[in-house]
Amino acid sequence: MTTIEEMYTDIDNLLSQTNEDAIEEVKEKYEPFEKNMNSLLDAETLESYLDVYEEMNKEDSAVLKCYNLDTTEELKAYVEKNEVDFDTLKTETVHAACQALKFVIYDSEEDDDY
Repeated sequence: MTTIEEMYTDIDNLLSQTNEDAIEEVKEKYEPFEKNMNSLLDAETLESYLDVYEEMNKEDSAVLKCYNLDTTEELKAYVEKNEVDFDTLKTETVHAACQALKFVIYDSEEDDDY
């Protein structure tokens, strides 16, 4: 399994390889995902993680969808059913942020081609 540190390296590499013309737009669009990722990673327990996730859903902010689950209840049920440990959940959070960054880069660089 990929570690959080390796994914941070991937994020840094993606940003460093982003087209010069698109980098500011990428950083601006990625900022809410990064903010949410950091808020979720700051959680010290599964319960506090789920509370932060729920608050993001209520605010309709750019929630990182770990495991492609839309609600806190779905996420909690998935975690319990599959016995996903808290460290794995945090790793998946960074993975979701990395995936979001890839989509942001793709969209921003594609916009610059026109």
